[in-house]
Amino acid sequence: MRKLKLPFGILEDKKLVERFSKNPEEAAKQYFESKVNPGILEEELEKFFPYKNFQKWMNEFGIALIKLKLKNREKSEEKLILSSRTLNELNHIINVLRNREKILSNYETYRPTIENAEKLKEKVENMVKEDVKKIAPNLSTLLGPILAAELIEKAKGLRNLSKMPASKIQILGAEKSLFKYLKEKQKIPKYGMIFKSEFIQEAKKEDRGKVARLLSAKIMLAARLDYFSKENKGEEIREELIKEIKKISQRN
Repeated sequence: MRKLKLPFGILEDKKLVERFSKNPEEAAKQYFESKVNPGILEEELEKFFPYKNFQKWMNEFGIALIKLKLKNREKSEEKLILSSRTLNELNHIINVLRNREKILSNYETYRPTIENAEKLKEKVENMVKEDVKKIAPNLSTLLGPILAAELIEKAKGLRNLSKMPASKIQILGAEKSLFKYLKEKQKIPKYGMIFKSEFIQEAKKEDRGKVARLLSAKIMLAARLDYFSKENKGEEIREELIKEIKKISQRN
C-alpha cells in the first residue's frame, strides 16, 4: 500500500508510520511541507488519531492550514506581480534600445546589451507563464498567461480582481482616459487592458464594445473561480465566450 498523508501523520499499510506534531499549528506546517500525497481513506480518520480531543484538534489544524495556504498564495501573487512588472519594464527597455539603434549601434556594448536583455526577458516571461497557470488557471486559459498576469498586476492581486464587477474590469488600465472623460467630458473609454485580447483584436470595429462586455463578464467569472474555488473551468468558459461572440458577428 502506498503512503497516505493524514493531518496528523503518514499512513502506510494501515499503520501510522510517522507522526506530525501534537501541536495542531505545527502539524499543519508539517502537513503543508510534506511531499507525500494526501489520499482517500476507507476507514474513519479518527481510528488512526494518536492524540486526545480529535474534533478540537482537527478544527485547530484546519484553521492553521487555511492560514498557511493563504499566506503562501499571497507570496506567490507578490512574486507574480513583481515578475509581470519586470517583464513590462524589460519590454520597454528593449523597445527603447531598438529605437535608438542608429545612435547606439556604434558602441561595442550595444549588441550584447540587447541580446542579454532578450535572454532575460525570455526567462522572466517563462516564469510568469508558469506562475500564473498555477495561481489563476481559469484566467490564464481564457486570456493567455501574459495578459492574465498583467490584469492581476494592475488589480494589485487576484483577490482584488475577483471582487471587481465586469464594468470595472472592462476599463481596468484606462484610468487616464477615464479621468479625462470625467474632467474634460471627452469620449468615455470602452476598454482598458483587455483591448490586447485576441477576442477584441479580431472582432469587427463595430462589435468591439459588445465583445468587451462579454469578455469582461467571463474574466470576472474566471477570476472568482480561481480565487474562491480553484475549480478549473477555463476551457469551458473560453468555449462559451467564442460561441457568444460568433452570435454577435452573425447578427451583423
